[in-house]
Amino acid sequence: MGYFRQKITTFIAITLIMANSLFACDDTLVMLLTEKNPTSEFSKSVRSFMNSLTLLGSTLKFTPKEDYSTELNGVLNSWMEFSKKYMTNPPEEAKNDTEWINKMTSIAKKIGEIRKLINSKQRMNAHNSILELSNTVGTLFENSVGITDKKKSFITTSADLNDLQRLISEKAYTEATQKLEKIKQDLDSFQKYITDNDLSVASNTVKIMGSISKALENNQSPEEIDTSVSELRTSFEELRSRILMKEWFSDGEAQEKGK
Repeated sequence: MGYFRQKITTFIAITLIMANSLFACDDTLVMLLTEKNPTSEFSKSVRSFMNSLTLLGSTLKFTPKEDYSTELNGVLNSWMEFSKKYMTNPPEEAKNDTEWINKMTSIAKKIGEIRKLINSKQRMNAHNSILELSNTVGTLFENSVGITDKKKSFITTSADLNDLQRLISEKAYTEATQKLEKIKQDLDSFQKYITDNDLSVASNTVKIMGSISKALENNQSPEEIDTSVSELRTSFEELRSRILMKEWFSDGEAQEKGK
């Protein structure tokens, strides 16, 4: 029963994050990608960094104010701890990633850019840079031990959703339309994993993409379209959770039968 208890606990935590998340940084994805070994130092460190990044991004987007030093220092401190451990010494989970140092360097550079944007009072540009940064963090898991093709597809879709939101915020609607087409392809790759019980969620996802496409064609405001993009992300995360629940409990049943 320990296996099932662990999976149920993880699912509840993911559901709570989905229900309360206002910012597009995909915290649930990091939780899913570290669920094989959630208590490892690497897992705890990367989740701590992502939590601080999410807080900064959410505050920038929803709370205009003069000073963001508290939230920014949270990101800088958590990154300092993370990079001190792993900049030149990849964790066991990513020991075969030949691009590890380049990825870490890219993250450090992006954090520096975000700090400059915040200091120069470019609040929404800083927010959009955080969306780009969260994609870079996702790539840390691309070559991690135990990351399946299915989970790699989750990384890709989450990154594309971040890009879509950023492009819409910048009112780059031509590029946003192209990115929406890419997301349709991402979600098509999930077809082989879904069952009849998932069809309503999949159908809702397609419907939301249609609404976003029409809104882009009609040149609606970024604020209006952003609401639909948030709905699309929620629908994607629900579909992803359904797929993973089947995977988890299928694995668990196999383990129980093998005892």
